[in-house]
Amino acid sequence: MPSTAGKDAQVELHETTGALEVLFTLREEFAQWLEEAQSEERKEELENVYRHIVAMEQEYQRRHEVAAKRLVSG
Repeated sequence: MPSTAGKDAQVELHETTGALEVLFTLREEFAQWLEEAQSEERKEELENVYRHIVAMEQEYQRRHEVAAKRLVSG
């Protein structure tokens, strides 16, 4: 039976997996919208949101890796 820490890591791994799937979809959509943007102002707005999504995706990837290591170790 997994320890409490193991269960916590498993839950976090599951949650971060879901978050990464959502962020991946958002990033893909914003990349497409960015390519289709007509005005420079709109491109800048979309670029700012896109960068924020990429940063969030990187953070959740880091958390996912930490949770995976915790799950393996214990």
